Amino acid sequence: MRFSFLNATLLMGLMASTSFAGQFFSVGVKGGVPFTDAFSSVNWQQAEPTTPPQYVPFVNSPGSLGYIIGATGEIHLPLGLSVEADALYRPLEISTHQVTSAATLVTNNSYSSWEFPILGKWRFPFPLIKPYVEAGPSFRTAGGQAGNYLSNSGFTTGIGVELRVSRLRIGPEIRYTHWASDSTGAQLFGFKSNQNQGEFLVGLSF
Repeated sequence: MRFSFLNATLLMGLMASTSFAGQFFSVGVKGGVPFTDAFSSVNWQQAEPTTPPQYVPFVNSPGSLGYIIGATGEIHLPLGLSVEADALYRPLEISTHQVTSAATLVTNNSYSSWEFPILGKWRFPFPLIKPYVEAGPSFRTAGGQAGNYLSNSGFTTGIGVELRVSRLRIGPEIRYTHWASDSTGAQLFGFKSNQNQGEFLVGLSF
């Protein structure tokens, strides 16, 4: 009898802790599309290895907007508060126009980037669909030459709504990020990030 009672107690405790963990912490995926360019247009010149040096004019302009995809995790706190951390992949595209007297040569370049926003969230206490606001710092790392010059920190704010279907959380949202200034000398190499970034995202988590 004691053995059965002990087993039942442990089983109930395990079920309760699992249920609590599911309410306390959620993980999932998040993806969407930006509606602003990652780069701003820049006019720059490159010296050709001649004597005396010849300076060839270039224009760097934004490429396609691309997409955003990644993972999300959230710690749920009392009173509708939570803390969310994301790891979001976004390709950054830029077009280089080499202007000569004969023609204009266009080269498209793509750089990988990862964004890591850490956001505090507050949900309005509505029963079915819960609107929310969020804000916090964001960090970014980029590959290739772009990674040497683009700003790597900023501040993000956003608004969204959350719909729960059983344990599934569905959350479309709009985010705005203001990035800090680029590194010194970025424009000399044709890089200038768009400091104001907007995007539409949808998160699915359990």
